[in-house]
Amino acid sequence: MQAAVHGFSSSGLAVAVAAAALVASLAGCTSAPDPPDQQSPTVQSTTAAAATAPAPRAFVGVLEKYSADMRAGGATAVIIQLKSRLGEWSSAEGVRSLETQEPVQLTDQTHIGDITTTMVAVSVMKLVEEGKVQLDDPIQKYLPDFENIIKPPGPITIRSLLSHRSGMPDYWVSPIHIGDGPFTHEQRVSFVAGMPWTGGSGSLYSYSATNYSALALLVEKLRGKDIGAVIHDDNVVPLALQDTVMTGEEPDPQRMLHGYTRTETGELEDKALDPFHNGSPDTGMISTVPELNTYFAALQKGTLLTLQSVQEMHHPKYETFGLGLVRQYDECSNNDYFGHVGVVRGYAALALISSDGSRQVAMAVAREPVPDPVGFEDWRSLEMAEAAVNALNLAC
Repeated sequence: MQAAVHGFSSSGLAVAVAAAALVASLAGCTSAPDPPDQQSPTVQSTTAAAATAPAPRAFVGVLEKYSADMRAGGATAVIIQLKSRLGEWSSAEGVRSLETQEPVQLTDQTHIGDITTTMVAVSVMKLVEEGKVQLDDPIQKYLPDFENIIKPPGPITIRSLLSHRSGMPDYWVSPIHIGDGPFTHEQRVSFVAGMPWTGGSGSLYSYSATNYSALALLVEKLRGKDIGAVIHDDNVVPLALQDTVMTGEEPDPQRMLHGYTRTETGELEDKALDPFHNGSPDTGMISTVPELNTYFAALQKGTLLTLQSVQEMHHPKYETFGLGLVRQYDECSNNDYFGHVGVVRGYAALALISSDGSRQVAMAVAREPVPDPVGFEDWRSLEMAEAAVNALNLAC
């Protein structure tokens, strides 16, 4: 398959954060013009929620430096929004498209990568709340044909799939060439049929997008709708989100941020509507930076699920990855931030919120056009997580 980064590993983030002296670990192609130089048109805005509480320069400096570093490294756009009791700060720098050279806007739509899995997890938790499934039930109970697609070493619980502790291999690193997509969920699962498992339910954490393909099969069977429609019903409609959609749905996004990669021969490839992500339960969703903040604020508050279900998503405590959520240490409160990171070809996105909902940040980057990176230890995504946590820790 075409190698690409998605998500992030707890070990890589731990290294990055330790280096920054934080307290605890984080757990169809078209040609286009070359990237603009550093004098390209940019637009930047900063706002404060209250005139008496201007944004503190400490966290602003962290985010401005991150944005400048990304742009200097070749990123074509960087969008950031941070909210706290002190006010709101936002920035949008770069261009929406190398072809049009239109300045990027705060509300432009972008691929959010693995943040999609949080939305799938919410849909699964709604099934739990309704008594349709139980977290510690094996998925085979609801999908008897599952073992005809792949041969698991034993019962695979829904909880272990949500928390990436099933031991199932990741289809993103399948040794077979799977093409450019789109794919069905069954196909994504089948891509790892010949790969070794790291164990069964209860295995150590090992990020695998295939877990969420299995969960999509479960959700679709019990809801009688495709995963994009279920995500829409469970996550988008309750919050009246306008720009959060599944890749491949019609009509195409009208304000899409274009991310790019390069072939080994240097040809530029536009990944804005990459069919690889069409209908994908692990990387398929498109959203905006403000809507990501709206979404995670509502989730943490208990608007989408009961607070009991939200707390369940935060478990296991003291582990980096819960049920569709990543946990990162909050120096301000000696508690945690919750959210997710998503990295796909040409793009990176992040959303984090403090446990009390008082501070949150969302970020999106159209990354520097380079050949597809390989593996989870992607230093650009580690930099994004480090900048986000540092900024939030300075926004108390």
